[in-house]
Amino acid sequence: MLAIPIVQQANNAAASSGFFSQRIDEILFDLLIWTGWIPIAVVLVWGVLQLWLDYRRGIYVSGRKHVLLAIDVPARTEQSPKALENMFATVYAAKSSITWKEKWIQGKLHPKFSLEIVSTEGYIQFLLRTQTRFRDVVEAGIYAHYPDAEISEVEDYAKNFPTEFPNEEYEMWGGELTLSNDEIHPIRTYVDFEDRMSQEIKDPLGYTLEQMGRMRSGEHFWIQFLIQPSNNDWAEKAIIRAKEIWGDAPKPKPGFLEKTFKPLTAWPFDFIKHFSTLFLPEGSELDLNAMLWAGSAGDDDDPWKAFKLTLPEKEEADRIFRKAQKVGFGVKTRILYVAKKNAFVKVERTAMVKGILNQYTDLHSNKFSLYIPQVPKDDYWWMRLQYRKKQRILMSAYVSRSWGIGAHPVFLNVEEIATLWHFPQVTIQAPLIKKSQSKRGEPPAGLPFTTSDVTLPGLAADGTFAQEQQASVVGIGASVDLEEGLDLSSPLVETLPRPVAPTGMPVAEQQSSKVAEGEEDIGPSTGSGTIVEEVIEQVVEELPEPVAPVVQAPTNTPAAKDEASRGSSHDWIPPNLPM
Repeated sequence: MLAIPIVQQANNAAASSGFFSQRIDEILFDLLIWTGWIPIAVVLVWGVLQLWLDYRRGIYVSGRKHVLLAIDVPARTEQSPKALENMFATVYAAKSSITWKEKWIQGKLHPKFSLEIVSTEGYIQFLLRTQTRFRDVVEAGIYAHYPDAEISEVEDYAKNFPTEFPNEEYEMWGGELTLSNDEIHPIRTYVDFEDRMSQEIKDPLGYTLEQMGRMRSGEHFWIQFLIQPSNNDWAEKAIIRAKEIWGDAPKPKPGFLEKTFKPLTAWPFDFIKHFSTLFLPEGSELDLNAMLWAGSAGDDDDPWKAFKLTLPEKEEADRIFRKAQKVGFGVKTRILYVAKKNAFVKVERTAMVKGILNQYTDLHSNKFSLYIPQVPKDDYWWMRLQYRKKQRILMSAYVSRSWGIGAHPVFLNVEEIATLWHFPQVTIQAPLIKKSQSKRGEPPAGLPFTTSDVTLPGLAADGTFAQEQQASVVGIGASVDLEEGLDLSSPLVETLPRPVAPTGMPVAEQQSSKVAEGEEDIGPSTGSGTIVEEVIEQVVEELPEPVAPVVQAPTNTPAAKDEASRGSSHDWIPPNLPM
């Protein structure tokens, strides 16, 4: 029994000595056979997990109910894009922390919002697509700053167009846009379009709306900004970059080797550094610490770097820091031009698709550019093979508001998003924008109303009159038993206005007097002509009789002299001469 471990150790030693005694290629081959399956297995497991995650996310998204809201902007508004910037900052609260179970079991995602500007044959409409549960949040944010706006639910316009190409009736071209520079650099926002003298914002949206209003019959032009609340890791990256420009970048943490050996080499390297000044030219030194531990945490930076910044560097740092101060969304931008084949003019609209967002370009910061892999192109024969496929992918992604198809989302803060999608100001005179025609108002706070739970005096719980009060309330939506007459002692009737007849006597008292005289009681609210005829007759009787005016005939005319000679009176005056 004691010999068995000794034999095993001897065999292991022989095997190990035999393995390393092989040629190097044989050793590498054996290592590949023994360990090469590990990265392959890791990749396969990762791929299976991603497929499962995509499957669960697809089920989660398909189970969410969405609504498309059409927003009729006020006809004359002086609100700046700052108003919608506040709304987007509120909508950011839709982001929630996702647990492991919600991510891998339920497939939960952060909600997406689609901001769209649609031109249908030159008729422009602002649209917003959101999950049904966030509709109140969106509407409250819009009404808070645009109380005269009109918001209504509409059907999805994009579903009326084909997603398969080639198509017999329609043709399409467009693409996705992304940022040409790192996303920490901002685009031009409405703040940059403000006139310094008049403090008036030269709204860049006017150019976009004017071009979209140029669509002719059969042409459609769509702009879609798909936004999703996200974490603010990009903001931390921006802060680090701004500090690097100012010379205040955080130091990298020292590694294990540096922590271990730098204290041991500090004294001899410092001795060599000072001793080298005796043999090297004046102002030169041999710093082995800087050569061996380059970029270490203990290096001293230039303390005067902040005073040596050039103007472009200073402006870059200010812009980056300003963007990082506000919350941001992940954004995917799509622009499509769809038209019937007899109206499709790609040559004229290509420049519009490429340059409709060029007014937000800052050459020293950032700008929008086409995401080439998603753009249908036919410059060469191999591009024509993929032309229809790219059309189908782009159109399907737009209709489904897909987050995963196409370019990676870029991060824009709420100021940039409000610059891209906001309602036009009063200075923009685009004539074909759908605008609200009436003001939205609330009923007065003290307006009385009746429901099945809250009733007026004399009403039953079901909204009908109680039996004992049917005749005491007239004209409040219930049947009145006219045979029992009016109960004038009811408190409610005493408070109601009592109509007065032309004679000065209230109608109810007239009716009571007629009943006392034995006449038929027909009730004051039946609409019968009995009381009306009597009132009319009484009014006619009380009217004074028309009296003809006395007209003095002239005495110096020949006719008057003849009349005087005949000795007649004023018989020539008509008896019924109107007054």
